[in-house]
Amino acid sequence: MSNSTGHPPAEPAPTVREALHARIDEDFDDVVPFVQVEHELAGFETVAVNRLDNLVRAAMEEDLHKTALIVVCHAEIAKEALEIDPTLAGLLPCTTTVYQPAPDEPVHVHHTSTTKAIRDLGCAQNARPAVEALVELTGEVMDEAWKNIAAESIDG
Repeated sequence: MSNSTGHPPAEPAPTVREALHARIDEDFDDVVPFVQVEHELAGFETVAVNRLDNLVRAAMEEDLHKTALIVVCHAEIAKEALEIDPTLAGLLPCTTTVYQPAPDEPVHVHHTSTTKAIRDLGCAQNARPAVEALVELTGEVMDEAWKNIAAESIDG
């Protein structure tokens, strides 16, 4: 199989391959605050919780499966990113998505690392060691947030 350029599809970047994912067999409206609190307990501050399904319904009068964005920021991660390059602020903060494809299906929790995206996009090439250190710091903090989320996963 090839993509629109006629070339075989590229291997997904580490950012995509290493994304965190859990399926939780609980009510969507209970999973969203649970995931938010787990991030906060790990030192993230909630910037916003947005329901994309409600936005689409209001703007386009179309239904979308339940989808929430939990937008969080960790002060130390933000500080380190901004010290590397102030333009990296445009890629912050971190977002975890909670969605339920259908009412009878489990709720999915998905997180793609912003700092891994910074690394994989080649941002701040002149500061590669600092970017790698930022990825490591983010991983440590997100692992703390994720351990209880993963413990609820039906995928074990």
